[in-house]
Amino acid sequence: MIGRLGISQNFQSKHLGSDVLSFIKAWFVDPLNKTGCRFLLVDSYNKERNLKFYQNNEFKFLFSTEEQEREFRCLGPDMPLNSRLMYFDLIELKKRTSNPK
Repeated sequence: MIGRLGISQNFQSKHLGSDVLSFIKAWFVDPLNKTGCRFLLVDSYNKERNLKFYQNNEFKFLFSTEEQEREFRCLGPDMPLNSRLMYFDLIELKKRTSNPK
């Protein structure tokens, strides 16, 4: 679980966050890593810029709609959904690195 990934405003738009995520992904699929992890999860702020960042880094929404996630979190329909759960399936990365074209 990646709780919250933040980059100083002075260093945003320099791909540092994407570099950190790429490192984490590579570390978990490295043959010497014995953690047995398949999914990376993130609890992203529910803001377009944040969600787009994770989507650009191949994360997908755990719930297909905000209504489903709101129900999972036991939030009423009028309560704000401040964050969205997103995941990255490390099997996809493993397939790409195992079968280079």
